[in-house]
Amino acid sequence: MGHDSGDERSRRRARHGSRSPSRRSRQESLSPESRKDRRHRDKESRSRRRSDSREERRRKKSTSSRHKSRKDKHSGDEVGGYRNANNPFNDASLGKKFVWKKKVEQDRAKGLSREERELAERQRREEAEQELENLRKRRELREIEREQREQEFARQRREQEQEKLGDWERREEEFHLQQAKRRAEIRIQNQRAQPIDTLAMNLRLANEKMSDEEVAAMGNARIDVDEPHQIVECLDVVSARELLHDIDMYLSLETNARNVEFWENMLVVANAHLERLSGKGGMQGAVRDVLAGKSLDELDELEADVQAKLGGEQGAVDVDYWEQVRSELVVEKAKATLTVMHEDILQRRLARLQQSKDAPAAAAGAPGRTTSEVEQRKRQRLEELQRRILQQQPAPEDRAIDGQERDMSQEMFEAEMRKDHDPSEAIFSVEAAVGTRKYAWQDKHRPRKPRYFNRVHTGYEWNKYNQTHYDKDNPPPKVVQGYKFNIFYPDLIDRTSAPTYRIEKDPESDETSILRFVAGPPYEDVAFRIVNREWEYNRRRGFRNTFDRGVLQLHFRFKRHRLLAAGMELGQPRRVRWMYAGALTFLLLMELVGLGLFAKGFFPYKKTIPGFASRADQPISMGRGLSVPPAQYDRLVLMVVDALRNDFVFSNESAMAYTQDLLRSGQALGFTAKAQAPTVTMPRIKALMTGTVPNFLDAVLNIAESDTSSSLQYQDNLLWQLKTHGNKSINMFGDDTWLRLFPGMFARADGTSSFFVTDTVEVDNNVTRNVRPELERDDWGVTVLHYLGLDHIGHLAGPKSPLMKPKQREMDDVVRTIHDIVSKQDQRRIQQDKRAKPTLFVVLGDHAMNEIGNHGGNSKLETSTVFVFIGSTTKSQPMADRGRNALSKLMATEVPQSNLVPTLALLLGVPIPKNSLGLPLPELLSAYTDRDRLHMLQTAAAQIYNVVRTSEPSAGAVDQQQVAERPAVYASADCGRLGAVGGQLQCKYEAALAAHYQALAKGGNNEKQVQAERAYYEFMEAASEHLSRTFSGYNLGLMGVGLVLIAAAAVGIAALYQSSGAGLVHVKSRQLAVSLPAVVMWATYLVSSTSTSLIEEEHQFWYFWVQTLLALRLATGGQWRTLAQMAMFRVVRKWNQTGQFWAGEPDVRQFLGQAANARLLWLLAAATVVLVNLAAWYVHCKYRRPALWSRTFRVLLGYGSVCALVYHIERSHAWTALGTAAQLRWIVRLCVPGDLAHIARTVYLLTALQAAASCAGLRRSRPHLAPLDALVGIMPLLLLLSRPHNFAVFGLFLGIFTLFFPAHASDTQWAGRLRPSRALVLFALAHASFFALGNSNSLASIDLSNAYAGVSRYSEVLVGVLVFISSWAGPLWWAIAGLSAVALELEHDRSVTQLLARVRALLTAAHLWQASTLLAISWIATAMRMHLFVWSVFSPRYLYQIAWFIGFYLGCGTVGGLLWLAAIVRLGA
Repeated sequence: MGHDSGDERSRRRARHGSRSPSRRSRQESLSPESRKDRRHRDKESRSRRRSDSREERRRKKSTSSRHKSRKDKHSGDEVGGYRNANNPFNDASLGKKFVWKKKVEQDRAKGLSREERELAERQRREEAEQELENLRKRRELREIEREQREQEFARQRREQEQEKLGDWERREEEFHLQQAKRRAEIRIQNQRAQPIDTLAMNLRLANEKMSDEEVAAMGNARIDVDEPHQIVECLDVVSARELLHDIDMYLSLETNARNVEFWENMLVVANAHLERLSGKGGMQGAVRDVLAGKSLDELDELEADVQAKLGGEQGAVDVDYWEQVRSELVVEKAKATLTVMHEDILQRRLARLQQSKDAPAAAAGAPGRTTSEVEQRKRQRLEELQRRILQQQPAPEDRAIDGQERDMSQEMFEAEMRKDHDPSEAIFSVEAAVGTRKYAWQDKHRPRKPRYFNRVHTGYEWNKYNQTHYDKDNPPPKVVQGYKFNIFYPDLIDRTSAPTYRIEKDPESDETSILRFVAGPPYEDVAFRIVNREWEYNRRRGFRNTFDRGVLQLHFRFKRHRLLAAGMELGQPRRVRWMYAGALTFLLLMELVGLGLFAKGFFPYKKTIPGFASRADQPISMGRGLSVPPAQYDRLVLMVVDALRNDFVFSNESAMAYTQDLLRSGQALGFTAKAQAPTVTMPRIKALMTGTVPNFLDAVLNIAESDTSSSLQYQDNLLWQLKTHGNKSINMFGDDTWLRLFPGMFARADGTSSFFVTDTVEVDNNVTRNVRPELERDDWGVTVLHYLGLDHIGHLAGPKSPLMKPKQREMDDVVRTIHDIVSKQDQRRIQQDKRAKPTLFVVLGDHAMNEIGNHGGNSKLETSTVFVFIGSTTKSQPMADRGRNALSKLMATEVPQSNLVPTLALLLGVPIPKNSLGLPLPELLSAYTDRDRLHMLQTAAAQIYNVVRTSEPSAGAVDQQQVAERPAVYASADCGRLGAVGGQLQCKYEAALAAHYQALAKGGNNEKQVQAERAYYEFMEAASEHLSRTFSGYNLGLMGVGLVLIAAAAVGIAALYQSSGAGLVHVKSRQLAVSLPAVVMWATYLVSSTSTSLIEEEHQFWYFWVQTLLALRLATGGQWRTLAQMAMFRVVRKWNQTGQFWAGEPDVRQFLGQAANARLLWLLAAATVVLVNLAAWYVHCKYRRPALWSRTFRVLLGYGSVCALVYHIERSHAWTALGTAAQLRWIVRLCVPGDLAHIARTVYLLTALQAAASCAGLRRSRPHLAPLDALVGIMPLLLLLSRPHNFAVFGLFLGIFTLFFPAHASDTQWAGRLRPSRALVLFALAHASFFALGNSNSLASIDLSNAYAGVSRYSEVLVGVLVFISSWAGPLWWAIAGLSAVALELEHDRSVTQLLARVRALLTAAHLWQASTLLAISWIATAMRMHLFVWSVFSPRYLYQIAWFIGFYLGCGTVGGLLWLAAIVRLGA
């Protein structure tokens, strides 16, 4: 073929470069010049520029000298351009004027005048200067001629060198071109051709003459015949860039005009494809659709029209659009040109192939530019040419196997045959029919069967039947016990994707199944019929699944059921399943019974003294016999503000201005009242009215409005004493918990439910409406008012809610109203009856709240509430400092909440309840005389000592007469030397009585009075502290029986897991079968349960282990996905600070809760909703669900998630914070119900409809994938029952779970026991997610704000279920994720047997964990039953463990998992 000149190539480049201005930068790379030629030309131009610059400098210097000589030619220092020191005459006085004296004398003698002489001299001088100037010019001309000769000689030398170098470069470029073609030839022969190789070899076979050896070598190669632009359009970004680089290389080396044209057009197509992949295509998709299918002539005509439009010949046009059309025309013309050239190439190739086989050439029309109809016929002719070429080409396996070209599969096959094999193994080569299948790649590669070398392992099954009827001399028939498959794929095109296998149901028999092996091009699927039994996946028992060096090895044995299968034939899997289910059910019921017995015996219930206190029970006064001090008040108003924290009243940020004025002016006394855990309403009311530490079980019964077992009807309490001995008429308005605790106690009552936490207004209005009408009546003695609105605001939005300050002002107004009413009434009553006493008004809180508005635990924020006493005798001196921080000291003045009972009983003149452990407040007894105050302290001390005698047998009766006879002996006794606690307390009580007697004997000695009071308080404080810890009754018998049953259940579950095939230990090797991280995690968890701090901070344990397990997976073969999971979980960990020590630290929740970040909060929530819907769309598209049910499911999911988002926006009144997005509210109103309850019920209904749509869609196709639908389908429900700031946490959960798939090869190939399994990581994530959403092992973390979503009235069952779902939302989601992981792992298997085995092993392992954990915590709780933190730490932790077992493991995990398996078995998945 001919060669182009440089001018012709320049013209061609100019022609292509002018096609589109937008492609100008791309066409610059189309020059065929070599890079070396460019470098030499650049070097020559640089050398020429240097010569020119030197000549220019010399010329400038000469010109400057001439100018200077002209300027100074008349100066004395320079003559004719010469100086004295520099002249060719060596004349040092050249600049001096020479005077020829004799010539002057001669001229004078001749009679010449002076003017004539000067004129002659001037003419002579000018002639001399002119001569010198001519001399200088001739010298400069000689210099210039010499330099020109040198430059000419240098140019000639360079041209000679360049001529030699050009020949070398041409030969070097030809060498590189031949090497590139040779590389393409080698890769094609080895069946690993790249796109550039296919293009280059097709071009070479059509346009070049090849030697016989090359033709023979290529005769057995199979070369693709696809159109060039189709090859480019199948590439991704990386492959397209590589192809672009290769095309540029060929273009720079190629000299054949036709080949250059081919590569230029390929460069245009490749660049366009890369731009489309990079997202820079803009709107060109529509333009391509218009241009597709047009011939080259039509494209030329269209290009002319476009040029005319852009030239302004047709008026105003859309310049951007037509610029895109023109740029796309270049690409389409390149494709059309390539199509024409490709047809010519195929014709030449076909002619050569037929000539090599002595076959006549096929007739083919000459290529040309035709109309669209002819284009269609030409396309058909092109496809016919491709088909015929593929038929003429030999298959790759037809290559001769000789010497250096030996077939690799044959070598692998022979190597496998040479291995030593077990005598019990036999060759297995019976294939199963796979049916006809059309592969997407078979147009490029000829499909072929892979070679294989398989063996079947057989042996004897010595079950009960065979042991009875056979022996070793007469063995039973052998049965198949396993297989070894070795499939050879030496020529696999895509070596980054390993071949896979899947198990399919055999349509001919249930006893067998089809094992299909699937690889990529050029290999077909191959299948074998195997026995349908459960596989053993343990590597120590022979399982192997690897792909290395082109060989896929799948070795496995069948499971041997020992415990459960004893005495049964192996062909009865259904019976085995029923036996397993029965055994597990029995063990779980045993554990449940043991848990119930242990809980009944463990939960601390306070021992109470039966009966009610009377005036006869009061002690004899040490000085005045039976006289009782008079009461200071005869009426009482108790205003209980639920969750009233001390800073709500005493801090500078408080909005209760009137109450603070009373405290500053001395008209009221304030204290910080310390409540004890559990800080929930019912136990705290019990403590406030009985003076005792309540039962911890009351915290559970607190949510049961129908419960009457916790009633105080038969237990001594303050209200009974006021009604019985004080003859008071008692009224109650507010929380109906009082009605359940004190049935029949109140004359008038108006109760409201305390658990409808979404109500913050009406619940208080129902109380306030009764304040004035009731208090203005004269027939009441005690009025109890219990306000709930403050607590409900805390549950809904926290203590920093915008609603908190208005609610505080509302409570302050109620205090003002009550104070005004009772003050006026007292004045009127006292005027009418001099014996009347004033009214005592007490404002208090039953408990406080933590930083997020919940309560129930024992943190400082939850236990710091208030006492404010307002009455005539509670007045104190006005505060000297009434400034901003005047009340701050009251926040540090702490008194036990139980001190209220004895204080009020003494002030109102009634007996102290028998079981009270409180102390009278000394500040409220200051109005009494010294004698009366000592007698009141003696009464309180005697009541507490009666409780001590009931609890401590070592405490005996005290004889006051003996103490009075020897007061000095008793007062100076050393009580610390006594060993028994009861004896020590008796000693202190006797010392207090002795000090009392001495104070009375001294007749008003102030020092003795103070000593006596201090002695009483020392005794009462010591007794109260001891009784608060120990005055509990444990039924050790029930606890022991419960421990035994729980232990038996744990052992049974361990045995069941050992027999299920997975096992805990290998009996023969005596090694652990479980992974080392699982063992270490289990052991450390049990150890951490013994520490109170680690129980309170359990989230730190799970956070540490999740990151540790992920780090181990990363170190043992992980990928970037594991690192991304660790980063995402680090964000999850920082989202909600929980526990006790760092609960108030800054976190993402607090950041999003700020008013300035409200938009970001709702933006993240909306993004999570979008992510959930995208996940559902991806799942349904990936696994090809039925279109109707899939669309129905996604529509319901989208609407439900939007409803959940709108529910929280409406409830938080956040539309104003959304800015411009608030304008969408009217659209939302049209689509979403307006009432909050209706929105929540809509979400519940949509969740049920989603489940129905999912079941309908999965009933006939892939029912085992139901957890995937549940994984996204449950999201609206979980989002509805979660706080808005936790929406994004579920998005992070979804991202972490997605990164587990596709499974890494290390999940199945890692042989060590250090790599944690995916199931173990998911298990740790389930537990960690519980704490990541803000929960803890404290009852304060139970969030009631979402427990009433859609509930219009209180329902214990419904509210309990919603509370559980809200608190366990994270673990529930991860439990479904675990089942989804199992489903995805077995997606290619579809074997019911293996699916059942996998889920059964996971369920058994999970129950083994919880059973062993429950056993350990039960034992620890038994050992720590006398611990100081038994109520605040161990009891809540045990309650949470019960919820984990019954609600999560038993209810959701076991029941939900078994229902899923039952559906799969029923539908025959």
